[in-house]
Amino acid sequence: MFGLDPFSRPVAIVEMLLLLSLAAFVGWLIARFILNGRVNALQAAIADKEAELDNCRRAKASVPKPPVNSIRTEAIAPVAIVEPLVVPAMAAPVLEVPVELPPVVVSTVVPPVVGVVIPPVTEPVTPPAAVPVPAVSVPPVASSEDAVLNRIAARANEINFDRIGRATAAEADDLKDIVGVGPFLERKLHSLGIYTFRQVGNFTKEDIDKVNEIIEFFPGRIERDNWVSQSKAFYNQKYGGKVTE
Repeated sequence: MFGLDPFSRPVAIVEMLLLLSLAAFVGWLIARFILNGRVNALQAAIADKEAELDNCRRAKASVPKPPVNSIRTEAIAPVAIVEPLVVPAMAAPVLEVPVELPPVVVSTVVPPVVGVVIPPVTEPVTPPAAVPVPAVSVPPVASSEDAVLNRIAARANEINFDRIGRATAAEADDLKDIVGVGPFLERKLHSLGIYTFRQVGNFTKEDIDKVNEIIEFFPGRIERDNWVSQSKAFYNQKYGGKVTE
């Protein structure tokens, strides 16, 4: 540039400074043009607003004002004049024989009473008569355990006793010896008519599913606890024979 060595560091710095100065000058010119344009636009807008304001003032000044008398006449409403009612005086009766009465002086001043308190008069309040409440008989409510046992006993006819065998309460074994059978679960089995190891030992898969459903036990629990094998072992130990119907 201008016959200078471009590879010289001072020359490169000078060229960069010149380019930066040129770019700054061009930017200043552009900003100046933009600023002048905005100023001109604002001045034009101000001139338009001033013209509109002058037009409004001229229009307001050209409107004729109403006369004062007409406004006052419209504001004051007519007042009706009411003539007073004249009542003729009644003639006083004329007494033929004048009667002279002694003057009577009536005192209107009541002397104060000191130290006397007049209690307020209160009317006696009669309490309302008590309304008799009819007695309501509440039927006895069965316990939750009894309700469960009754619900289970109502489905005893769904058990195939021809396959597992029948028994009575007098022949009952202690079913609590079976692992997984507690006192309440034993009462559930009794409500179904299952009392002995022989009956439990004769359970088939169908009987297990049906009993599990009716006694509302955990699904598959009878098989996991192996009630059938335990009952057969207890029956053989107690009675010394094979489980049969």
